[in-house]
Amino acid sequence: MSKISLPKYEELKRIMLVNAGINNMLPAECRSLSDRVYKKIGNRVSETTFKRIYGFAYSKYSPSLFTLNVLARYCNYKSWDDFSQKQEKKVASTNNNQNLNWQLLKQNANKITDFTLQALRNKSGIPYNHTIDRAFIDDHFDEFLQSGCTATILAAPAGYGKTIAICQWVEKKIAIDDLNDSNDIILLFSSNAIMSVLVSGRDIHDWMLALLGYNTDHDLNVLLDIKQRGGSKFYLIVDGLDEHMFKGEGFKVILNQLIDIFSFYQPHDWFKLVLTSRSATWINNRHELEVGNNTWYTGFKDSGSVNVPLFNLNEIKILCQKIKPGTENSMAINVAENFNHPLYFQFFYQQHKDNFTLANADRVCFYDTISTFIYNKVYLGHYSAEKILLIKDLVEQLDIENNISQINKLALNNIIKKHPHAYQELLSVGFIRELNESNTYQYNTYIIFGNKNYLEHSVAKIMLFNNGNLLDADLVKTINNKLGSNQHKLNILKWCIIHAIKSGQLKSIEYVTDIILSTNEKSELITFLGEVLQSEYSSSNRNDALMLYFKHSFSEKLFDYFFGLELINSDYKKFLGVLLKFELSNRKKILIHSTLAIIAAIQLDLSELEVSLAELKTFPKGEYESFPVNPLNCLDAIYYHLKYGIIKTEALADIAQLNFNPGLASGLKVSATNDIIYLLALHTSILSNNPKKVLRFANFLKTHYRNDVSEENTIQYGFFIKTVTANAHFELGDTQTVTDLYHSVSTAYKENDELLTPYMRILLHNLKIKTLINTPKENLIATEMEAVGSIAGQYGYNFTKLYISAIILKSLTLNKAMPKLYEQINYEFNTIISKYKLNAKLFLQTIKV
Repeated sequence: MSKISLPKYEELKRIMLVNAGINNMLPAECRSLSDRVYKKIGNRVSETTFKRIYGFAYSKYSPSLFTLNVLARYCNYKSWDDFSQKQEKKVASTNNNQNLNWQLLKQNANKITDFTLQALRNKSGIPYNHTIDRAFIDDHFDEFLQSGCTATILAAPAGYGKTIAICQWVEKKIAIDDLNDSNDIILLFSSNAIMSVLVSGRDIHDWMLALLGYNTDHDLNVLLDIKQRGGSKFYLIVDGLDEHMFKGEGFKVILNQLIDIFSFYQPHDWFKLVLTSRSATWINNRHELEVGNNTWYTGFKDSGSVNVPLFNLNEIKILCQKIKPGTENSMAINVAENFNHPLYFQFFYQQHKDNFTLANADRVCFYDTISTFIYNKVYLGHYSAEKILLIKDLVEQLDIENNISQINKLALNNIIKKHPHAYQELLSVGFIRELNESNTYQYNTYIIFGNKNYLEHSVAKIMLFNNGNLLDADLVKTINNKLGSNQHKLNILKWCIIHAIKSGQLKSIEYVTDIILSTNEKSELITFLGEVLQSEYSSSNRNDALMLYFKHSFSEKLFDYFFGLELINSDYKKFLGVLLKFELSNRKKILIHSTLAIIAAIQLDLSELEVSLAELKTFPKGEYESFPVNPLNCLDAIYYHLKYGIIKTEALADIAQLNFNPGLASGLKVSATNDIIYLLALHTSILSNNPKKVLRFANFLKTHYRNDVSEENTIQYGFFIKTVTANAHFELGDTQTVTDLYHSVSTAYKENDELLTPYMRILLHNLKIKTLINTPKENLIATEMEAVGSIAGQYGYNFTKLYISAIILKSLTLNKAMPKLYEQINYEFNTIISKYKLNAKLFLQTIKV
């Protein structure tokens, strides 16, 4: 059989759908189409063949003459030849003496583009009608057309949404052109169509022209005829042109043919070439593509190779609303950022189609999404074992101790040769990428993981594999020694914890206390651990081992690890709620409820504070005898003072008794939980309105509890001691000591900023403001207050902001020096007072912490 005419074949496919009454061709329609053909003419064309015909399955060969005859007969023609002859007559009568014109080219191009659009829409991971318009694509094309360049590229790693973006732009462009009677031609192909050309042995240029209606004896006069074309443009768009799609030298053949087309049309400003590809493809081949000057518009920022941005927060919200209108999709910013990758968002959607919402999504959902991707793309399918072996070799070649994530390809070349198919599959799904950074003096081709999530997952899995899949002391030692201060350390540890919990190694969680982490990393780890345990506890298929684990109390070491005033934030509050699901001693429950009450006080949530106090009052009085200071009395005093302006003296009496009877504190071991009780007592002592008593109790703690608050050994406990004593000196008017304390704290943390958690950071800003009040540097207060407002707004530290605002409002000199700032702070102060129904005089008459 001679080669078929592609325009006629495309027209027959279109007429097939018209006769079948199918407006929107989907994979599911292929079976019904097969049945309809059989019922009408008695010949069977299989469902699989129809999937090949309409681009839902890869087709290596052209359709057989039998298939073409059956399709033609279904469309009421005698045969394929009969259809071809009638099409030729139809074209001849339309073409004005067989001369092609621009309008006919546009009609033929529209048919091809419509078909390509439909095929690409059907491959969307999220239903295409739920996808959103993204502003970046319009901006990119506007800048491209203004640049005068001949070609442009949309380049990004796998899963960034390049295909959906180009489909949306093409649809909008066609719709606008129809409204404005524009004659621009858009010819859109997918990489699958290009592959079929490669298999057939044809030249892309000839194939493209044949699709547009040219025969071999026609020339290019229509495309080059200014009178017919006018000011119209011709857009040739090829979606998904990537190296991994082609075997052997196939990609180079296609690339060279596209470069020839580009070079041929480059002198004509009406021709525009648009490619979408992965960043690695552009990096590896830009030296071949960039022919001449001012030919390619890339739009890359900061010398990068990505011009397709991830979702921003607003786009995520719009997308959620479009998927499920009316659903509340408020979420924490740090959680939303995890789903800003379109591919991850797609997998999350596919996992939660029936009850889709991001409102309840947390970090665990994100890790589940990554796991689902790796399960589907790496662990399943052909060469899965080879892919895992190759990943193991990649991890072992990483210089992870020095934070180097690039692997020299030459070092792995022999290994790649052993698993070539696995290597290509990992490239194709974007799990790994190649970067060619060679120059005239040296060959530099690197292999990197597709993103940090794949790298961290792989490192964790290989570390576990090498340690018998156990989370134990040996693995902790390996993590501390090999990862050190590595930026990926915490997330690698998270994958190890997930593995331990999923595999029933629940007792092994205690080993995390020996991992060397910064304060912020520890805070994040505790939050994550709470979410994992909550997720497993709430799961409908939770295992017996987990339920047994919840019936046992934590060890003292692990329980103590979970406490610290520096950890306070809304996520920490949720974590403490998870701890209450365990079988705990009354003392541990009191510590948890006391910490929850402290958080409520800092956030000015008096109703929550009432709830915690009610819980604390349910415990027998004897349970509080083991505490050096009764936390219930302290918290009750704070509540009454905030709510009613009343100072209950029981707590102050306890503190005074301790001051004069140090034997009561003897033998009390140093621990994070005891730190919290003593710091609570120290803050409660401020209610005495006597800063000297506050300093006396601070000295008592230094003498009888722990003396590690010097500059040389500043820890979180010492930080809080210093901030409270600095406040006492501020009330006494000792500004020099306040300044000295601020400098000692800021200097200690300057070299390691990661030691400062958000709550510590806002207190440090407050302390700096105290050093600035009534000094020539009062103009710096505005900057510090902006930082205070930002942190308070994000983490809910309302009391802390209210307190420093009151101090500023008591400064008459600031009122005169900076009236606008004073007015703004006064407004924000009154807003908080009104919102939480507090007494403003309580804060303005007497300074409180």
